[in-house]
Amino acid sequence: MKNSNKKFYTLSQVAHLTNIKVHTLKYWCKEFKLMLQKNSSGRKIFSQDDIDKILLIKHLRQQEKLTLTGIKRRLREMKNIPKSKQNSKYRQNILWIQKELLAVKNLLQQQI
Repeated sequence: MKNSNKKFYTLSQVAHLTNIKVHTLKYWCKEFKLMLQKNSSGRKIFSQDDIDKILLIKHLRQQEKLTLTGIKRRLREMKNIPKSKQNSKYRQNILWIQKELLAVKNLLQQQI
């Protein structure tokens, strides 16, 4: 294992944490080629990064209603976006939210 301080989870633990059935997790691991590590007894274990990817797949499948092909395409697109552009997008969103919150604060202060 790369980092002995890192927490790892079993398949059943991940199923419980993510509220995804075990057979679905196994299928997604195969379909999306998740490279899981193995513990000393040879059982596959999930890192927090693996769980985050599974939760992203779950979101794309359930909330955005993408097919498996659509999810694969979106994951490829996300992988190709440079981190600086991703951070820039998030920064813009945070600045917009901050501006909106300040406007609400000002409205509330005017009413007092």
